[in-house]
Amino acid sequence: MAPDQTQSLRSPLRTIEGLDRTLLAQCGIADVDDVRRIVNRPGTGLVVTAYQGNLAGVYHWARYLVEKGYDRPLLLDANRYGGNGRLPAATPFNPDWLARQRDLGLPVLTDSGYVGPGDLDGLAAILRQTAMIDDAIALLPLHLSWLRVPGARDALLRQVRAFAVPIAVVVEYQADPFGVRGVVDGLIDLLNCEVPLLVLRCDISALGAICCGAVAAAVGTRAALRHLYPMVPTPSRRRRSPPAPSVVVSGCLSYKRLGTVARTKRRHPDSNLWWCGCSTCEGRDLDWILHRPEWMRERLSFQHSLDALVELREQLVGPDPQQDQLTWRARCANAAYWRREVGWEPLPALDRWQQAIGLPPSDDPSPPPYRPGRSIPPQRGSDRTTSPE
Repeated sequence: MAPDQTQSLRSPLRTIEGLDRTLLAQCGIADVDDVRRIVNRPGTGLVVTAYQGNLAGVYHWARYLVEKGYDRPLLLDANRYGGNGRLPAATPFNPDWLARQRDLGLPVLTDSGYVGPGDLDGLAAILRQTAMIDDAIALLPLHLSWLRVPGARDALLRQVRAFAVPIAVVVEYQADPFGVRGVVDGLIDLLNCEVPLLVLRCDISALGAICCGAVAAAVGTRAALRHLYPMVPTPSRRRRSPPAPSVVVSGCLSYKRLGTVARTKRRHPDSNLWWCGCSTCEGRDLDWILHRPEWMRERLSFQHSLDALVELREQLVGPDPQQDQLTWRARCANAAYWRREVGWEPLPALDRWQQAIGLPPSDDPSPPPYRPGRSIPPQRGSDRTTSPE
């Protein structure tokens, strides 16, 4: 497209227009075609993530999707903050990156560098540059301490309120950052800053962010995109085998390796936790994927997981955001219960969300009404049917 062409390929989605408590699937360019068929329902969208600076591949897929009529929210992530070649937060934005998103009529996501611990100047540089652009979302790839440590969190909140631009948060940690004490609290404080907020590179906690007021949250289709990994020291870098595929077990709000699911099912064969009615599984137990050829398993795993997450989003998101928070809290409690029932270790994020949301100030101890869905049917008669909430 010529630089002076003024007609975009689709109507502009200025800043965050079109994002309304949207569940995004964050994928690499190799998975775009498979993923976009699943995230083509109301309330869903797509984030295409660059790998090792391959911006041309991201542009190619974005243009292809727009020209094919993909009309769900679509964001592009330059990923300049990831890997051992990450750029610092003070690095200026690439004007071409911003212009190409604008030309395609997409929300404009900045190509920010990484905000390390204590890098207040870098944080301010990202927000200041974004404030000078009319239609941009400030991407904030943050070290965990910005949400977890009270002093750093206060500084972050002051900066976000002062510049008052939409933000998209990515949190760095070697495991699920929302399982670390204080991080969910920090995210909820950010959500209360009255600026539009997105959360990228998440796992199941994306649903919690949406229930608590995020305009969008993205779940990575693969483990490498479900949070931001710290840099790896050069001497320890070596070629590793890819991890075995994981699938979402909806009743436990958890990703689990296929082999773990199969072994647990043999110990607890009567539990309907393994049954899945998503459009990928079509009423089969989750271990059916293990009986497919190895080259198919990863693709089927992320297709099932996206399907299941989209259904969970439909069950959780209703007309009353405050009710959604309580529904999410109750689902976290229920999921923690079923993890204990099948002998899985506690998942800290489930506890962190319950603690951060708290119980409603009411004399009525009953939980919020359950919003039924196809993925989690009533338990069979041989199972226990009560839970803590």
